[in-house]
Amino acid sequence: MVITLLASAARTASGTAALALPNVRTVRGGVFLLNVTAAASLVGDTLDVYLQGSVDGTIFNDFAHFTQVLGNGGAKVYEARWFRDMTPETELGAPADKTMGAGVLQGPQAITAWRVAWVIAGGATKSFTFSVMADLLR
Repeated sequence: MVITLLASAARTASGTAALALPNVRTVRGGVFLLNVTAAASLVGDTLDVYLQGSVDGTIFNDFAHFTQVLGNGGAKVYEARWFRDMTPETELGAPADKTMGAGVLQGPQAITAWRVAWVIAGGATKSFTFSVMADLLR
């Protein structure tokens, strides 16, 4: 069943949105979809969207970072595929809060809290309309 993690809206500033996922402990993986329906018009305007998990609800760690969207790039759709039951790519590391390069960290993720985070940068007229959806595997 596809669920909306972040509803479509025009956004002009960076932000985060907590995800209210029932029984997140039973999630074995998922296909996540970033749907950008309108982008700013300047090449210097950028949008970065992350999926994050937290052990304590305070310190968040990126586990997926969609490809960066440029302001002059127009509408875009990107998918990220994450699977819990894979060997982690690294067993140790400092949390990355909106600093991970584009990609997905496979393996177990913190499950106390999940959120979508986005960073919008650029000029005074920057604006991106986007949503994030998921098809979770249980």
